[in-house]
Amino acid sequence: MSLERKIALVTGSTRGLGRVIAETLAKEGVEVIINGRHEQSVYRAANEISEKYKIQTWLCPVDITDGKAVKKFFQRWPTFPEKRLDILVNNAGNIEKFGLLMDLEEEDYFRAFDLTFMSMVRFSRAAYLYLKASGNGRIINIGSIPAHQPGRANPHYAAAKGALLPQSKMMATEWAKDNILVNVVCPSTLRGGGWHQNIKLKAQRDGISEQEAEELMLGEESLKSPLGRIGKLEDVANLVAFLASDKAGFITGQCFNVDGGLTRSIL
Repeated sequence: MSLERKIALVTGSTRGLGRVIAETLAKEGVEVIINGRHEQSVYRAANEISEKYKIQTWLCPVDITDGKAVKKFFQRWPTFPEKRLDILVNNAGNIEKFGLLMDLEEEDYFRAFDLTFMSMVRFSRAAYLYLKASGNGRIINIGSIPAHQPGRANPHYAAAKGALLPQSKMMATEWAKDNILVNVVCPSTLRGGGWHQNIKLKAQRDGISEQEAEELMLGEESLKSPLGRIGKLEDVANLVAFLASDKAGFITGQCFNVDGGLTRSIL
């Protein structure tokens, strides 16, 4: 996809979806900046990806909720060739507390927005001048199907992911003059990443084994999709790589669902 020697920063890329996105880009010859809050995990992931795909990797051991640390990373990091960044994938975000509206406290909402929405704002603002210098910058924000088709649980998470959509559209419009293309990818439930955490929580809630919980979840989630199955992390990562490439040079301000047809609307 003509991505060789591009430079990409993927937030939350030491494991889960972020790690698979980083590896998928590395396969295409992209030099990847690995981000995570724990320096040892960042170093290990970067070293493994570098050795496996024979590409240059960089370290970004920064807490995504620490705005000062994010700014400092970009201001002080001397190894951006020509002070350039080509691709920013805002992947970091998580559900730290599961529940319905009355199960959640005000602090849970603030935390969800800080972790899932404001982290995207922090990295995008800090990376702007580097993406502009690229002349062909890309921002791909990882949303979620609940951003536009909420379910019954975790309203704080749905609200935080939902905020990504108008913000990304506005960024795409504002930064089009700099040829920075901004898009959102919204996955449905994927087998990987937070999948195993959800299995453990379900097993605890229902008093069953993790194997039984996984079988139940597979059945429930597969029934939601017209394809009758759930997606893989690679299904999302492959689309991210395409959107990062020159083949997607006339696509910006869009939301792409990777959900096996789960979304009910035609938009």
